[in-house]
Amino acid sequence: MRLFSETEGPRATLTRQPTEGRSREGGLRLGEMERDCLIGYGATQLLLERLMISSDKFEVNACEECGLMGYNGWCTYCKSSKKMAQLTIPYAAKLLFQELMAMNVVPRLVLDDA
Repeated sequence: MRLFSETEGPRATLTRQPTEGRSREGGLRLGEMERDCLIGYGATQLLLERLMISSDKFEVNACEECGLMGYNGWCTYCKSSKKMAQLTIPYAAKLLFQELMAMNVVPRLVLDDA
């Protein structure tokens, strides 16, 4: 019987996600098929914990007016700090938004009162 367990370990510099594999002292990676099974079982809190909280949780500011990510509570598009909301998203999602904006594709976040 083999067991492998890691509470914290090294992370990839670019994505801030745990490295893969026991040889690299990495964490347990959750693939698409495992994610789909957890969705099928309705295990939303486990998905949140595995895919964001213990992986690459990141705090961002988003403008409620235009839906763009801000910087230090300031929206550079609206030139205002009035309607800024703090969100927790995976760091990989922030990287995706930045890459899209570098290609002149502007993703906008639609914020709800939840």
